[in-house]
Amino acid sequence: MAMTTDWVRGVWERRGFRNRVLWVGLLPASVVYRVIIHIRNLLFAWGWLKSKRLSRPVVSVGNLTVGGTGKTPTCIWLAQELTKRGLRIGILSRGYKRKNTESMVVSPQPLESLSSDSNDEILKAGDEPFMMAQLYGQTVAVGPDRDEAATLLLRNRNVDLFILDDGFQHRRIQRDFDLLLLGNDATGSLLPAGPFRESKSSLRRADGLLLTGSQNGWQSLVNGSQACTAFIGSLQPVVLVGFASNRWKEFPLTLLYRSKIVTVTGVADPRGLYEIIHQWEGELVETLEFPDHHMYTARDWQQINRVARLVDLIVTTEKDILKLIRFPFATDKLLALRVAMRVENGDSLIGSIVNKVEQAKENHR
Repeated sequence: MAMTTDWVRGVWERRGFRNRVLWVGLLPASVVYRVIIHIRNLLFAWGWLKSKRLSRPVVSVGNLTVGGTGKTPTCIWLAQELTKRGLRIGILSRGYKRKNTESMVVSPQPLESLSSDSNDEILKAGDEPFMMAQLYGQTVAVGPDRDEAATLLLRNRNVDLFILDDGFQHRRIQRDFDLLLLGNDATGSLLPAGPFRESKSSLRRADGLLLTGSQNGWQSLVNGSQACTAFIGSLQPVVLVGFASNRWKEFPLTLLYRSKIVTVTGVADPRGLYEIIHQWEGELVETLEFPDHHMYTARDWQQINRVARLVDLIVTTEKDILKLIRFPFATDKLLALRVAMRVENGDSLIGSIVNKVEQAKENHR
């Protein structure tokens, strides 16, 4: 079942005559968008639009394109690595597609609280903040006003450093280190005719680059940017996880081998999941793709079970499984692929961030 992701990418990549016509029709809007973004960036550069400094240092994780670069796994990796350095971390998130507009703090919950009520919590907090809290033990402040969210978080617990999730374009908050992720989309137009939120020249604002996708496509730009260091990162499969009897169970990746599999995804770009299944020689029978951040309904559950009736496994992502476990599935049939960001020479990147943060502290004393 091809959903939003597939046809949008068909237009962006100009696959077929119809998509090429649609792409040409979107170009004027991309030109307008480019002008607006350029003016906005100039206003911040000239100081006419102001950025606010939070009471704690800020490390931003962001990208130039829409979705699919591994921002959330990178935030988790950073939080874990910086915690090892003795820093208390709080993550600031917009909580995309959440129902609430008020700021809130999402903290880890006991496993027994995961039930049908969890869907209400996910709707309030957003699926990615809920996942970071529930599956990775992070404390996340969520809200459209990141300054207000940070203040609320500091009332709940002391924090040494904030990680600003999806923060490259959120310039109203000053950051002490800008980590820019570069994924597979190395070419293309600006929105809506392509996947780019702003032009590639904006990577000059970054303090560090993390290449999580095609390295060849970015090489010339990265080599021409002398202001920051580039690192190589990749999402690596770790384990399969399922939820039953109020506990998480882990299964080896070898379970994928020669299994008949249906995938269920509500993410921006599910291609990485498919590649991992192919690498482990799983037989991909059907791919059910829903829009990013999709909240599953009883009708969706019925469709998933109907399609997956004769397969061995239903494989999904971690943020999706939290929204699916309220529905009944056959024992150990619904599993999520857990992935982790692996960064080559990651200690050097963490060291650069810590040094930059310490310098910033000294400068603002």
